[in-house]
Amino acid sequence: MKRMTVLLWRKRVKYLMFLVLFFSTFIYIFNVSFIVLGCSGSNENKNLRGIHGNMDEEQSCPEQNNFVFIKCMKCATETMGTIVRRFGLVRNLNFVVPVKNNIYLGWPFLIEDLDYRPSKRPFNILMEHAIYNHTRMAKMMANNTRYITIIRDPWHRLTSSFSYFSLGYVVEPPVNFSEYVQNIRKYDDIYKGPDKRAWRFCFPNGFSVVQNLMAHCLGMPLGFPAGRRDISLNDTAIMQYIHELDSQFFLVMNVDYFMESLILLKRMMCWTFKDILHHNSNVGKHKLHEIVPTEHEFQIYYNFSRIDFILYEHFNKSFWMKIQRHGPDFFDEVNHFKVVQLLMERFCFVENNANSKGQSIIIPKSKYNEEFTITSEDCGYMTRYLLQDIRDQYNKEELGGDKSMLWYAKEPDKGEIPKRGCSFPLP
Repeated sequence: MKRMTVLLWRKRVKYLMFLVLFFSTFIYIFNVSFIVLGCSGSNENKNLRGIHGNMDEEQSCPEQNNFVFIKCMKCATETMGTIVRRFGLVRNLNFVVPVKNNIYLGWPFLIEDLDYRPSKRPFNILMEHAIYNHTRMAKMMANNTRYITIIRDPWHRLTSSFSYFSLGYVVEPPVNFSEYVQNIRKYDDIYKGPDKRAWRFCFPNGFSVVQNLMAHCLGMPLGFPAGRRDISLNDTAIMQYIHELDSQFFLVMNVDYFMESLILLKRMMCWTFKDILHHNSNVGKHKLHEIVPTEHEFQIYYNFSRIDFILYEHFNKSFWMKIQRHGPDFFDEVNHFKVVQLLMERFCFVENNANSKGQSIIIPKSKYNEEFTITSEDCGYMTRYLLQDIRDQYNKEELGGDKSMLWYAKEPDKGEIPKRGCSFPLP
């Protein structure tokens, strides 16, 4: 009798689970269908770029094409890099291009003239890895240039870095994440040493990828390279520098709220949904981000990289203040964009149209977007490393197609260690 009762309940649970799954799927399909099919019939104003994202807004703003995007490793910057490169390429905007086959603009050192190719045209976009330097970049870029970056919770950035840079393998035998955190100063010193050069891709000796890296990328003087001013122990100077950043940066995005960041970018830069569609790039496959640190582990890392925590706390607050000013429909637009993003992902990557030609889907007009088309060519832009396309554009526009010229490309000599940044030929 008990066995019969158990079997009966198991059946009921299975039926219940089936019904829940069925209705969840139905509701999702209904919502997607409503957005895709129903929105096109509404009577919106043709003003695409209302400052608040609503196309009914009378006020409009011009699309912003001049900007610096500061990248910091393991802060979704390659995903953002693909968005930015695509945005500039389809508009034939002029990028600051690294010299030779470099993929960095002098990073992790301050940018110098020798780090980028000269151009006959004014620069529109600087977005490859570079250390922020407002004085120099203001001289390179147009007067109306906007400065943008993206940051991440420092603990999440640590877990991502540990996996991506194989930090647990700097010693033998290898150590797990918890052991690494509890002895982070010791293992970071080993990683930065000359004996571990081969482990570090192309980072110079003495450079840390886990200690205050976001602050360093944003130009804060923390003693690297040797001889540079170090304000890491001066809290007054640290906060003064952060407030200067706040006054200079148009937008500081947040990886932990990526979709919200993209909609904020779209609204503030007067871009479109199509401009911010994306395919996640260079994402590490690990489960360390699920780790909840013990109080002891968190405190160890906070003390080790406290400037990044201070930086994150400041700009996380300003991020939400910006969103608040955009009104109650902001999150409606976020949810709408998520559906459009899903439709793009299905078309491009589930149906594999990134590798086809001549295919397309139409995204109907809505409160937040004009009707637009996603083509198989658009899918291709989202999946390949577009720095090569930018080099080709430079070659065509600046060099008349002569690939032999030094500025276009020069194969590094065998065994050459780049003195500045990273200088590897693309495959």
